[in-house]
Amino acid sequence: MSAVELPEPGDDDVAAILAAERWIPGQPDDPPTDGPQAPPALPGGSLPAPAGPVRYRAVLDALDEVVFQTDAAGVWTFLNDAWTKITGFGVAETLGTHFLDYVHPDELTATVDLFRSVIEGGLTHCHHETRYRTADGCYRWLELRSSVLRDPSGAVIGNVGTILDITARRQAQEQLADQARVLEMIACDKPTDETLQVIALVLAQHLRCRVAISIAPDAEDGDSGGVLAVGRPDGGADDPGGLQAIPAAGRHVQVAVTARSGGLIGRIVVFDRDRPGRRLDQAETELLERCATLVAIAVERGRADAAARHLALHDPLTGLPNRTLYQDRLQQALTAAKRNHGRVALLMIDLDHFKMVNDTLGHETGDRVLREVARRLVASLRTSDTVCRLGGDEFVVVLPDLAEVGDAEHLARKVYTALRQPLDLDGAKLHLEFSVGIGVSALAGSEATTLLRQADVAMYRAKRGGGPALYDPLSDAGRLKGIDLAGELLQAIEREQLVLHYQPRVDLRRGEVVGLEALVRWRHPTLGLVLPDLFVPLAETTSAIKPLSLWVLRRALADRRSWRDQGIDIAVAVNLSTRILHDVELPDLVRAAIEETGVDARGLELEITESTVMADPEGALSAMSRLAAAGVAFSIDDFGTGYSSLSYLKRLPARSLKIDKSFVLHMDTDERDASIVRSAIELAHSLGLDVVAEGVERASVRRMLALLRCDEAQGFDIARPMPAHAVPTWFRTRTPPPRR
Repeated sequence: MSAVELPEPGDDDVAAILAAERWIPGQPDDPPTDGPQAPPALPGGSLPAPAGPVRYRAVLDALDEVVFQTDAAGVWTFLNDAWTKITGFGVAETLGTHFLDYVHPDELTATVDLFRSVIEGGLTHCHHETRYRTADGCYRWLELRSSVLRDPSGAVIGNVGTILDITARRQAQEQLADQARVLEMIACDKPTDETLQVIALVLAQHLRCRVAISIAPDAEDGDSGGVLAVGRPDGGADDPGGLQAIPAAGRHVQVAVTARSGGLIGRIVVFDRDRPGRRLDQAETELLERCATLVAIAVERGRADAAARHLALHDPLTGLPNRTLYQDRLQQALTAAKRNHGRVALLMIDLDHFKMVNDTLGHETGDRVLREVARRLVASLRTSDTVCRLGGDEFVVVLPDLAEVGDAEHLARKVYTALRQPLDLDGAKLHLEFSVGIGVSALAGSEATTLLRQADVAMYRAKRGGGPALYDPLSDAGRLKGIDLAGELLQAIEREQLVLHYQPRVDLRRGEVVGLEALVRWRHPTLGLVLPDLFVPLAETTSAIKPLSLWVLRRALADRRSWRDQGIDIAVAVNLSTRILHDVELPDLVRAAIEETGVDARGLELEITESTVMADPEGALSAMSRLAAAGVAFSIDDFGTGYSSLSYLKRLPARSLKIDKSFVLHMDTDERDASIVRSAIELAHSLGLDVVAEGVERASVRRMLALLRCDEAQGFDIARPMPAHAVPTWFRTRTPPPRR
């Protein structure tokens, strides 16, 4: 006989059934004597369904929903068997008790208020969700729908309705909310420990067990791993270290937390000491697996963020803190020193001639050297010190918590000793040359920029030899002033505070002006006219040298065009620093400046020093050749002050060689200077180069140079440097010196 599905009765249906049958709850299920009699047996041996209350009681007990009735006071007067299935309480023991005895304490007040509002407001229906106590002491979420029963006069005589177990639905909603909360924490970059603690609490409360989350060590980011979160069923959180105190007895359920790559990230451990034989049901297992996925997401995201932060704050080659982290550490140290009346020191370390290591041994070996230097610096200092790489071959060390200046000098000597030890490069010994400058904060506190400048100034003094150099306000004040000027230089370029003066160069044979050298000056708002010897060398050590060089180039070409328009077609010479010569953009920038001003490239001469060429001969040759192909002429400046190689000099596309003024100034009274000048002239002529003598300040020197067959001369004896607007007047009024 096939089963017949009966429709689930609603509240009104239940009330109608009870009213139609005149059933008094709590009485036996036998039909009353004056009620309908049982029908006769049907053909085939089947009996018809029982009639009356017995029939309807069977229908109600077959339902999964609780069907209930209470009196006007709220005392249970009828319950079907679903009550026992959901709560564990028997129907007989429940009848006669008050429904509020089962409501969760946290929801008792709200339930009473709702009950009163229904009665006093004359409502006929009520619908709400609440938690009811079960026989095992727990609570389940129930959905109640009820109708108010009234007598003919309208007085309330009771309630009738249904109760549906919605615990699974509420748990699913709570789990979704918990999952959304965890994902939001991950998206907001909350600390991994904090996120894992929330996951542990979610699991502990849903599983009603103690839960621990442990993470495996990660070698890449230095994470030592271990137990990071412990949650309790009551919503509390234990110290992860307390996990060791949990006895081994009791059921331990573990689930592995795996990364997307398949590697093990950690484990979630469930401790169930009170119910050792209990197994997790399917819903609990699925919850545990979902939480394992959330743990994996949180840990991987946290490690990715940590790696990104580390990359942003550390040098990728050496792993040392970079400039950004150095500034933060230094500021923290200075703040603490000011609060504690202590001192902070800064060591500025520069590897001298490191470019030669890269050029001769290769960049891979150069990287090995930098890593070894970083290792030695860290090993020679305290754990509280911070070693940073600023870039290239520059390192800086922050030394906090110093009692006196001597402590900084002691630590600097340790660094010096560590770096002096030769490096073993596959059997070859390499002795590093380096300079260490020391800046120490005042007891009253110092600014970070001031301390860095002091250490930088001291480092340049250390390059003269003698070990680490401590900043000395008396001997280093001039250079510190120069650093201040270098910091203002970029603003000076933007504010048009620079100006060019020009010094003529004449042909000693014909007496004609053959060119003008552009010499930059700075019209400083407070210092007046500042000469290049003070600020150009400092600009070469900063980012200001490129915009300065390009400004001079463009201004000189613009002035040449202005003179040409006035009938004076004369070449201009512009000095180039080492850094700008080896800039890969230089050829394009020079060509653009020439095209912009509309002058002939043959009217431009670029002067580079002898030391600039020999710092990187091949690089200089390549850069000069590209520009020479465009028609630009070159001159080797300050000849005699460096160590030139004739093999390179003869290959350079240079037009002339300029003898440094230190040999020219007194050549008429110093036989050694005269001999050097004579040799330089003969050497240049043998290489096919013209010779220009700088620093010609007396007629006797000019005549002597003419006798030695020097081609051109430049100096005060011919003309002092003059502003651009004075050049045309000087040309028209000058008296040419007598020809030789």
